[in-house]
Amino acid sequence: MDTALIAAVVAAAASIAAAVVSWFGAFQARRATDRDHAWKRLTWAIRATRNQAEYDISRTVLQRLIDVPWAPKPDQELARRALRRHVLDDDRPGHHPAHDTEDT
Repeated sequence: MDTALIAAVVAAAASIAAAVVSWFGAFQARRATDRDHAWKRLTWAIRATRNQAEYDISRTVLQRLIDVPWAPKPDQELARRALRRHVLDDDRPGHHPAHDTEDT
């Protein structure tokens, strides 16, 4: 009887450990997916230049990346810095957004 009880306790502990490992793996996979998505959006937004039609959209993407809960903190900080660069770029003397045209 003691052997059966010990076997049941070991089996229960093993199943709990397997559940924790499985949950952690799923959590890490989700986190990696979120980070990849945030990174793709961030790099796309950074590549946009003032003379591209996507420039205003890229600013919006950067603003949203700063606030979304699923974006990792380091990526949010990169978005904050890139947005600051966008703002500084727009404040340069001689910059006239209405006169910027897309290169074709």
